[in-house]
Formats: sequence, structure tokens, C-alpha cells
Amino acid sequence: MRKIINLNCPENVKNSVKDEGFRIVYNETPQELEIFLNGVVGDEYSECDSASISKLLSKNKGKTVTMRVNSPGGLAFDGLAIHNALAAHDGPTVGIIESLAASAASLAVLGCDKVKMYANATYHIHEGLSFAFGHIADLQDSIEWLQQFNSAAVATYSAKTGQDEKAMAKALLGDKGDGTKYTAEQAKAAGFVDEIIPIGKTKQKPKNEDAHRISAMLNYRIAKHKLSGAKQGAAVSTQAVRKSRTPQDYSMFMKDSEGNPRHGTVKELQAWLHELKNIS
Repeated sequence: MRKIINLNCPENVKNSVKDEGFRIVYNETPQELEIFLNGVVGDEYSECDSASISKLLSKNKGKTVTMRVNSPGGLAFDGLAIHNALAAHDGPTVGIIESLAASAASLAVLGCDKVKMYANATYHIHEGLSFAFGHIADLQDSIEWLQQFNSAAVATYSAKTGQDEKAMAKALLGDKGDGTKYTAEQAKAAGFVDEIIPIGKTKQKPKNEDAHRISAMLNYRIAKHKLSGAKQGAAVSTQAVRKSRTPQDYSMFMKDSEGNPRHGTVKELQAWLHELKNIS
């Protein structure tokens, strides 16, 4: 098919303004590589093109790779190429859909071993888009390229989801001809996504060291008291009690009457300690 020539901004002018220092689209350590697929897939300037990502993967063989995605899509065959480069990588790969994975980006992320998606993100698939001008042969050529891409996309989606290609082709077309949009729950149910990341902070809260320290002191005192009582009131030295304790004793006294681990705020544990301070 004939190519449109951009007379206003030729390719050599576009390339001349690219600054290598601007391309901050990945982080790497000796063990891991983090790629950011943000913006238009196929954009060389932001290094979201397949050549840039393939080069990164090639330089970081064996590393764990995380690709973070927020993209409306772009060049269809770049999406497929990124998918295949990730699938061929010889280290673990994880794709994280942070907001939007649409069109070519929806294909690219499926190349990862595991795909995670935030609960408030969107996944969108659709048939290939193109434009054409020229004679009948030119238009027919465009149609054939679209059909070729659609077949490749259907096969790729089916390989990930396990759905048959007829069902995937129907989803690719959509009820209105513009594809199908999925919430995180829907994408997981359809097989595109393996895990949903909850909205909001998911990090563990830091442990309260004071509370744990006081709880440990209480458990020691209670265990010591109970073991002494088991001797039917006989005087038992601290040294003897220490020698008689077993891992099972600690396991028993680390739990409350319902079998749950003892816990509480620092204030509650301090009050408890005060009540039991005479236990020795």
C-alpha cells in the first residue's frame, strides 16, 4: 500500500530532536528490570516501540521483568512484537495494568507469564484499524492486512484465555463494532488477567514493636506462673522453670482462651502487664 509522506515534518527532522536523556521509561538493577509501557505503543520517542523493548530485554537476559502498562494502544504489529519478546524472555515476567491496556497494549501485556490488573483499571480489545487511499487494489490490500492482524490477535487472545477463537473473534468485534471493554473483574473472569490488585494501599502496616515486646514479656510471665502452679504449689526456682519450658509451652501460652494469638494496643498490654506484675 502507498505510504503518506509527511511534508511538514520529515522523519529526519523528527529524529534529530530526540534526546536520549529524556527516555526515562525503565528502571534496572542487577536482578530486576522494570519497563513502563505508557503512551502510544510504537512511539520511538518514549521507547514504547517493539525495537526498544526487545533491546532492553536482550540486554537483561534472565532478570525478573515487570512491565507497567497505561496505554491506549498504537501500532498493532508492535503490540504483537512486544508480546512475543516478553514471552521469549528467559526470566520471570509480570505485567501490571495500572489504568488502561487497550488495543495493541492489550496484546503486549499478555506476553508476560502473569498479568495483574488494578481493580479500577480498564482492558479493551478491538479489531485492527487502518485507513487507505488509492485504487481498488490498494483498498483490497488494506483489507487483507486487517484480516491478517485480526487473525493473529484472535489467536493470541485465545492462547491466553483458553477461549475458542470463534468466541474471541466475536469479542474483538464487539456488539457495536468497536470491540469489548472489560472491568478488572470481567477481564479476570474472561481469562485475560490472573490477579486483581485492590484499590488503595496494599502494603502491610508496620508492626508495633512496643506491643510485641510487652506481649512477649506477658507470655513469659504467664508461662512461668502456669508451670510453677503445675508443681502443686511447690517452690520452683527461675532456673528450673527455664529448664522445664518447651516450645509447646510457649505455643500454648501465646494464644488466648479461644486459640487466637494474643494481641492488643500498647495501652491495653501495659494495663495487662500492670495487673500481672506480681506473677513471677
